[in-house]
Amino acid sequence: MRHACVRLGLILGIGLGLGCAACADSEEAAQVELEVVVDGTGMAPTTNELGWTVEVTAFELTVQDLEFTVQGEVHAASWLRRLEGLAVGVAHAHPGHLAGGEVTGELPGLYRVDFMEDGAPLGRATLLPGSYQGGNFGFSRAEGSDPLGGHTAWIEGTATREGTTIRFTALLDVDPSAKLVGAPLELEVGEGSSARLGLRLDLTDPVEGDTLFQRLDFGALDEDGDGEVAIRPGDSAHNTLRRTLQDHDHYEISVR
Repeated sequence: MRHACVRLGLILGIGLGLGCAACADSEEAAQVELEVVVDGTGMAPTTNELGWTVEVTAFELTVQDLEFTVQGEVHAASWLRRLEGLAVGVAHAHPGHLAGGEVTGELPGLYRVDFMEDGAPLGRATLLPGSYQGGNFGFSRAEGSDPLGGHTAWIEGTATREGTTIRFTALLDVDPSAKLVGAPLELEVGEGSSARLGLRLDLTDPVEGDTLFQRLDFGALDEDGDGEVAIRPGDSAHNTLRRTLQDHDHYEISVR
């Protein structure tokens, strides 16, 4: 019993010490401002599993409140779990699956991200020094009276297969409560850091090869054969495309 009490006291003492150190660090940590821009380099044409090669000519996405995260295990509570021998290893099969890290950087606000405008500025994020491994953001609805107004995303492009080309537009709605968590980011931030961060959307998942347009048969969608397809909220094709739009495997916070 005495050994158990001594052990518990040691663990609590270490936990309190780590907690106090964390408080001191948070009070003394210098804030770093980094520019955030649009990364449009993921818009290269892509071919889905049905053989349709999709080339995008317009792609706007409405997002809000970008967050940048460090690994969650830095908390004192995690140190206590390790001391108790309760830490559980996690296998990460795909970059970005490390979700739920501690948010120590942010770019608040509502943004219309035009992925055809590579390098367009979004704002300046404030981050604390640390090893960053992920990014999050919320989906939202655009303001204004243009076609994107009141909606989340607007896509235009062409889909081609075996000599047939179909022009398409897609107007997508994502629930404003939905959040993208775990976009990969690899960056060490310290005082004096000057890197630019880029919000990137890849039409093709760089690891698994899936495309944003999986399961979309543009020929079947062109029911009247006029070579034009309009995907709108309420369509089954809209729901299919919305699901892949919300998949974090298609996003990255790049360092430029």
